[in-house]
Amino acid sequence: MNVYYRKTVVGWWNVYPAGSGDQFVNLNPEEFAALLPQVSCRAFAGCAEISVKSARELFGEEVQSA
Repeated sequence: MNVYYRKTVVGWWNVYPAGSGDQFVNLNPEEFAALLPQVSCRAFAGCAEISVKSARELFGEEVQSA
């Protein structure tokens, strides 16, 4: 599942499912690094792909696989 992410002013991360305008989860830096270890600590925004299992854990059961 595709997601996009944005670093907040306080250094946490908002992670959004692609195509969602207002649904997001807020993750602390350690949780974000565990979810997306390939993202640089210097990044402030981007997109990535996560597993459907991870997406369901973050966003709930309504997440559909493509």
